[in-house]
Amino acid sequence: MIENVLDNLGQKLEEFGNKFYGVTVGKVINLLDPLTLGRVQVQLPSIDSLDLSPWARVAVPMAGLLHGYYFIPNIGDEVLVAFEHGDVNAPYIIGSLWNALAPPPLPSPVPQIRAIRTIGGNQIVFTELPPSVTIQTGPTPPETMPMPPSPTGPYQTIMMSPAGIQIMSPTPIQIMSMAGVQIIVGTNIINLTPDGITIVGAPNLNLTAATSINLAAPLINITGAW
Repeated sequence: MIENVLDNLGQKLEEFGNKFYGVTVGKVINLLDPLTLGRVQVQLPSIDSLDLSPWARVAVPMAGLLHGYYFIPNIGDEVLVAFEHGDVNAPYIIGSLWNALAPPPLPSPVPQIRAIRTIGGNQIVFTELPPSVTIQTGPTPPETMPMPPSPTGPYQTIMMSPAGIQIMSPTPIQIMSMAGVQIIVGTNIINLTPDGITIVGAPNLNLTAATSINLAAPLINITGAW
């Protein structure tokens, strides 16, 4: 009886010795998940810097069949790792960490700004003062978020604020839709459909050009008082 108790106790102690309860810091070393499950391989120096490099599932706010938040850490990123029931062979990445070698894009604290930014400089910036949402393509420098809308670029900008909506691009803007595009500002409307373009100016429609205005069509109808 005593021998069985000691054997069970020894087995329990051995199992507990292979567990790691809590969280630890790891480094991403590989992104090519052999099972294509969105996992990343992490090195865990605090547990075993030489041998233990398990594949970790990435915890995200939402995940499902071919949808969800797809934000995978990059090679070299520092991540926070937890373990299922303490099993070091079943790790989960529950967050990413900035550090002295990889600081955040803005100094802390900047409470009036929230942002999602990629390595290439694509960013969505939420500003509280003034309230606005800005979407910009890279490259944009991290020091200024968001970058001011600029017609010379090299980035493109869509800014939505109480003052209105601004679209700025150094290259021609292409908007493609099979159904159509409608732009409404107050009571003024621009409709672009496969059947044609309609511009409604209420109360006025003003066309101004620095050099000339050219109208070309087989038939031009002008109705109104002269």
